[in-house]
Amino acid sequence: MRIVHCFIFFILLFPGTVAVSGQTGPGGLGGIVADGQGKPIAGATVRVRDEKTGLELTAQTGPDGGFRFRTVSGNAVSLTVSADGFAPVTRRFEVVPAYAGTIPLEPAPFAEVVTVVSGSRQEELRESLNTKVDVIGRSRIRDTGNESVAEVLQELPGFLTRRGTQGAGAAGEQVQGIDSRQVLVLFDGQPLVGARGIKRGAINLDRQSVNALERIEVVKGASSALYGSDAIGGVVNQISRDPSAPFQISFVNSGGSLGRLDTRGDFGFARERWFLFVSGERHKQNPFDLTRTTFDTTGAGFNRYDGFVKSKLQFNPRFSVTGWVKSYWADERGRSVGEEGNQESFTGEQSQNYNAQADWQVTDRLSVQARGYFARYDENTTGTLFPTNRPLAPGALYERYGKIDGSLAWVVGDRQLVQAGAEWVTDRYRGINRLANDAGERADTASVWAQDRVSFAGRVNLTVGLRFDRHSIFGGAVSPKAGINVRVTDGLRVRASYGRGFRAPDLGQLYYRFLNPTNFYQVIGNPNLRPEYADSIQAGAEYTTRNRRLRLGVNFFHNRIDDLIDSFSLGFVATSQQLNAIAAREGIDLTRFRPALGRLLFIYRNLSNVRTRGLEVDGDANLPYGFNVGGAYTFLSAENRATNQPLAGRHPHQGTFRVAWESNRRIGVRANLRGTFYSSWIQTLGTPNVVAPKFALWDVYAAKTLPNGVELFGAVDNLANSRDPNSGRFAANGSPLPIYRPEFGRTFRIGVRFTWARER
Repeated sequence: MRIVHCFIFFILLFPGTVAVSGQTGPGGLGGIVADGQGKPIAGATVRVRDEKTGLELTAQTGPDGGFRFRTVSGNAVSLTVSADGFAPVTRRFEVVPAYAGTIPLEPAPFAEVVTVVSGSRQEELRESLNTKVDVIGRSRIRDTGNESVAEVLQELPGFLTRRGTQGAGAAGEQVQGIDSRQVLVLFDGQPLVGARGIKRGAINLDRQSVNALERIEVVKGASSALYGSDAIGGVVNQISRDPSAPFQISFVNSGGSLGRLDTRGDFGFARERWFLFVSGERHKQNPFDLTRTTFDTTGAGFNRYDGFVKSKLQFNPRFSVTGWVKSYWADERGRSVGEEGNQESFTGEQSQNYNAQADWQVTDRLSVQARGYFARYDENTTGTLFPTNRPLAPGALYERYGKIDGSLAWVVGDRQLVQAGAEWVTDRYRGINRLANDAGERADTASVWAQDRVSFAGRVNLTVGLRFDRHSIFGGAVSPKAGINVRVTDGLRVRASYGRGFRAPDLGQLYYRFLNPTNFYQVIGNPNLRPEYADSIQAGAEYTTRNRRLRLGVNFFHNRIDDLIDSFSLGFVATSQQLNAIAAREGIDLTRFRPALGRLLFIYRNLSNVRTRGLEVDGDANLPYGFNVGGAYTFLSAENRATNQPLAGRHPHQGTFRVAWESNRRIGVRANLRGTFYSSWIQTLGTPNVVAPKFALWDVYAAKTLPNGVELFGAVDNLANSRDPNSGRFAANGSPLPIYRPEFGRTFRIGVRFTWARER
């Protein structure tokens, strides 16, 4: 009943959204987008904006370059067309034609208009958003030379991640100072699984390949009103590719330092009513060690295979079905010094994700979408003592995740776009040496959500939204949102937003039981945990010149998380009396977790009230002769308000710089130099605090186009060979000094890329 009450509340709050409008508009608007040679451009973004009301609608071109808006008002409209690698084109129509003809785009690799879907679950241009969303498109992904999402995202403002040549990392992955445990990772809007709460408690972005991606979108701040639990710190949404030609093939092979080998290929074809895209990959890297006099390794070696298949069938102009399968299989080998001596460990993991989606254009103003999703994650760990090969106790974890959801989008009158949806999720864990009950645990969530975007006076877009989640363990939670975007001038947009986030403790945090076979410690869950709640305020502006040669953006953020969940050390437990005292103090029945004596004991607690606030500034400029420069700066203040102490593992200052050059087609050269800068940070709180030094990473990439679709490329990562000052150094007693930033140092890669496409 509470779900019904939630919807009634929304209807009463925004009565204009449910009034049936008799205005159906005079008709549609269609056309074709092509390049200068008349070849159709698939996947281009087309936006039509009502000049009187400000209502904006967005569409994507199909394989034939065609687009169609079924409902366009009788007012004057502006039509903006953009595509990756082309300069945008805007046309204005006083009288809306049924057919706008062919709209040609000219090459301009650094003058793109960015399309975003994650900010509102509806395609729209980034400049029209009312919340902060950063986007990295396919051409920029390609020109980093990187192979994983973690490596690509390290250059975004306010986003901290570590690449594969760093071990445990200095501070893990963060968005505006909030750990990635509180950030939801999606693929085409569906959550990826990886057993949250177990081990690091987050999705490993270094396991996410970029080959099948069109772009990566990062939503800053609490996004629970649209995406539910786990999105209190933001959303990372990976958007998959579609075929861009009637038939296409590509192949990439590269190798380099640390035995690095990356091989990937894909093909796709598109017919009038059906397309198919298939991608396969293999990635490998050897282990590395920064303290070679010890047995253990700093970074484990890995071997990974990825596969992706996506297909869409357009039954008629109004109804289509899309399905995709995403999988990877990986193994990791490393060495450590444990409680029983030198150990070698092997971890094998695999994940499969299946999604089916139906889209129905019910009327010219109403569209409906239904999706079914299933994901699985399996991890198995084994270890042996060296050199006897005596096996250690194994570990295993299995997660099964299911989700069904439906949503609708309804254009009401000439000013409103109403969206609403409902979903049901089930999440199940089981394993060995991972949960208090090896047979497993389960949590289910039912949700409804709605939002309304209203346009005023042709310049102001106001969005309000509400979500209600009913969790099988923690009951109900309401997450509201509100945002505004004001078009001050044609080039200047000002925005502000507020979001309330809710995150239920995951099954790992509630029921974790782990006895580490490497060191004398153990971690147990806490069934008494309370949900985390977050309040996020984002305010900023973006300015773009008329010719789009210069873009500047600024964003202020303030995030507060109450009852943040983290692990806490209860000290070394040697006797049963100590265990009984801990059980009484924490209010936990420890018999179900079966903790061992003679080990450190860690437990999850609602420890702190966290606040992160700061400023992000970013921009880019197109210069003559094919040059482009860009950069970003982030200031971050993060503290535990319960203790008035700063948060460890956060860089107060972070910056990026990028200069790129692309020659004309005859020369066929692309190159860029990229720098990422980090200030000193508190590694460990104490008396005094342990402070790690500042550092900078410089990367360079270059590519040369050859005939017949062949391209050679090379990259040098960490060009200046920046490493932790303690790397390879030892204390007076002969023990290695602590390494706070386990960076291997300079690495090289070279490769070849082949692409071929049949246009007709």
